[in-house]
Amino acid sequence: MTAISAQAGEPHVTEAERQRGPISAILGLFGLVARIISGSLIAIVIIAVAAIADASQLINLLISDGSAASIFFLLMLAIVLADLIAKFIGILGSTFPDLVPKLDDEHVKRASLVQRLRPGQTVALLSGANTASVILFLVMFALLGASYAASPASAQQALFGALQPVEAIEIFLREGVAGSIGYFLFFLGPDSLKPITDAILAKPLTTATVDGDLFLVGLRLYGLAFVLAILRTLVTPIIYVRARLRARAIAENTAPA
Repeated sequence: MTAISAQAGEPHVTEAERQRGPISAILGLFGLVARIISGSLIAIVIIAVAAIADASQLINLLISDGSAASIFFLLMLAIVLADLIAKFIGILGSTFPDLVPKLDDEHVKRASLVQRLRPGQTVALLSGANTASVILFLVMFALLGASYAASPASAQQALFGALQPVEAIEIFLREGVAGSIGYFLFFLGPDSLKPITDAILAKPLTTATVDGDLFLVGLRLYGLAFVLAILRTLVTPIIYVRARLRARAIAENTAPA
């Protein structure tokens, strides 16, 4: 069997290499958990500092109210903020090393693994993972909208006014997507962007408070992450092909002369 594989040009897979796959997956999961924990701690510190410094009317209102609805909304704010920070940490960790590529043993091992993966199964697996990420975003928008609608009237007035649960979920999702397009396609200019954003959200959210402005910025950044997750799902085959090409280049560069 090994001889047949060797004749077909397929690399021989040792037992150690088979075991390395689950270990790499576990290490990747640990890295994800570490980013989530780091983002959560930073989010808690930011909210605590804002409360102590009396820098946020919204946070003070939610803490002073102390009801279950207020705690729910405050918790959702912390979760969304933590998720944004975790994603930013992940971007820093994955982007900057690519600017100065360094081919160590781990890169070579990953390249070898990518070359051995079956295209159909791999694309299906990646598509499923990316689709799960999109669904998670939708759940987060739903919980954020529901928690806003359940929050005290004073907290809602500090942001955008009273909204019903379904209305808040829909508006937050539309605002996030429309705002993300504004960030992503800023080079088109406001006149060219207006027809696109108006088709998504005819009446954007407006606020007269600093808390509301910060909430809108966070909502649009989260919407940008949501749109990127959708795009990542749609271009999964391209991502896989790019990974195969890069793995082949790494293999050729590290092959013994």
